[in-house]
Amino acid sequence: MNRILFLDVTGVLNSQADCGIDGIGDSHLCELKRIVDATNCEIVLCSTWRLADDLLEKLQLALERHNIPIWIDSTPDLSGDRAEEIQAWIEENGPFIGVIVDDDVDGFTEIGHRFVQTSVKNGLTAELATKVISAFGSQ
Repeated sequence: MNRILFLDVTGVLNSQADCGIDGIGDSHLCELKRIVDATNCEIVLCSTWRLADDLLEKLQLALERHNIPIWIDSTPDLSGDRAEEIQAWIEENGPFIGVIVDDDVDGFTEIGHRFVQTSVKNGLTAELATKVISAFGSQ
């Protein structure tokens, strides 16, 4: 079964601890790479970054720099309610194992897929990356 990582950027791949030279922290990208390598998941972008071409370009270049496959899709832009947008993507794309990584709660626990919360202060840490990897294995 496919594994999907619903990925936010702000507060996940950038943080107060590491925002990198382009707004994306290298330490967070290393942890994302570890997740992708360990789980063979594909990324669906749910960040507001998906709505701005310049930010998408920065993200693509950062992923390429770390040999992380680019996202396969983005959630639809419906209402600004990220949980609703993820739910719409889920309904359209069928069964898979999903994990949501975001710094906000936004009703994600009601969707039925695993949720790992990061913080704007620290972003995606090694400890949280391990939780994401475990979440894929526990479904």
